[in-house]
Amino acid sequence: MDASDVPERFRSAERPRLRRLMASRGWRSVLDDADFVEWCRQTRLPASAPPSQLRGVPQYLIRTNGPQVEKMVDAGVTDRERLVEALGDWRQALAHDHEHPLLFLGLTVTTRCSFRPRCLYCNQIRADDRIGIARFKELVTEAARPEPPYVYITGGEPLLLGEDIWGPKGLAAHAASLGCAVNINTNAALISPRVAMHLVRSGVTRLHVSLDSADAETQAALFGRKVRVAQVRRGIRNVLIARELLDSEHPRVHINCVVTNRNYAQVPELLEAVWALAPEQQGQTGLDDFAFHLIPVGGASNAPLRPSAAEWKRFYTEVWDRADRVWQAEQLRRGVADADRRPLAEVVPFANSFLRVDHHMSLDEYCHLAAEGVYWQGALCEKCWVAPSQACVLPDGSQHWCGGHAIRRPPALGNAATTGLRDNIRASLDGLADLPGPYCTGCAGATCVINQSTRSALYAHVDGLLAA
Repeated sequence: MDASDVPERFRSAERPRLRRLMASRGWRSVLDDADFVEWCRQTRLPASAPPSQLRGVPQYLIRTNGPQVEKMVDAGVTDRERLVEALGDWRQALAHDHEHPLLFLGLTVTTRCSFRPRCLYCNQIRADDRIGIARFKELVTEAARPEPPYVYITGGEPLLLGEDIWGPKGLAAHAASLGCAVNINTNAALISPRVAMHLVRSGVTRLHVSLDSADAETQAALFGRKVRVAQVRRGIRNVLIARELLDSEHPRVHINCVVTNRNYAQVPELLEAVWALAPEQQGQTGLDDFAFHLIPVGGASNAPLRPSAAEWKRFYTEVWDRADRVWQAEQLRRGVADADRRPLAEVVPFANSFLRVDHHMSLDEYCHLAAEGVYWQGALCEKCWVAPSQACVLPDGSQHWCGGHAIRRPPALGNAATTGLRDNIRASLDGLADLPGPYCTGCAGATCVINQSTRSALYAHVDGLLAA
């Protein structure tokens, strides 16, 4: 493939941009290096599918604790809550299991960023880069037994570490070679043509890229500088070209949109603009490509950027209705039959922070809490069943239960620079009784979904035993 034959499956307005990009010096350098391109083709690692976060936790607890709970039922125990408590008992599950599955491994490899000044809404707490890539690789190797986890590499900007992340011996290729699904959370500005080729070759499953608005002025204000808007879009296009050159569907691109009072009303237009970047899809296929994650702006320092209760209400009604109409038009473009069309919230669950989980409250109540920066309080279960299946490590080695804790920084479980991931989890099991706690109102929406799903599965299993 060269600049003259961009595939027809890219939309007509996008093809000229891709041709111009492929004619650039960076891409000419890659395309003229036939040995490098062929090496990438021959050595490309397969991208793995992530393990099921929704099914993985209950399956493990039922497999390990289920026989004991069956004995309790046979002995005449009919107390539903007592049986669920026994079924979800992580201490009992880990009593004789020293390599329990870790479904999610979050690695913050640096808190440094290539964007200076940082994005307007960035409020990340800094941490020293004390763990080297060699130790991060050891942690991935540990986590990959007995089942490879979803490895989430984030920052700061992880691509600042260069070949240590995307190179032939980098962290991404190491994780992919062990069968892990690898996600890199990046601003994409450092994805040059050659880096894009390496990312595809390394078996990366997903890239999460931040884009908040289709309006260049709004996006420039959120990014801090106007030039960054073009840099990010160029990075995404470089990945799409590299995928075509190496005949790969991966890494799939996901869009992280931080919802603020500056851009909440522009989400429908952002959907249109991002889908216009993507190759044409037919039917409901390819929904994992250019999926959306709408992330409510967090942190006390971002209070001036938070939408008001009225603005949140408008977002979840009027703006969301417009976004769904955009999706209906996209389904029509993809040739989806009328009977098969589905609402946006069902197809892209990350796109709506309110609809994706049961918040145990009305929309009005949710919007008033959201205006105060509290997004997940009403979605928390009475306990956390998910935490021991996850491990999140900061660049100084601090290990936390989950991504939400890694952001908000309660006391760490231990330090993974010197202690194994599972050892830190085992040493902290007593702390599970305190979850959810004061740091959990900042719980990641995905974790709330997994926890609610696990709760339902445990109760369903107990109900089945009692019925039988």
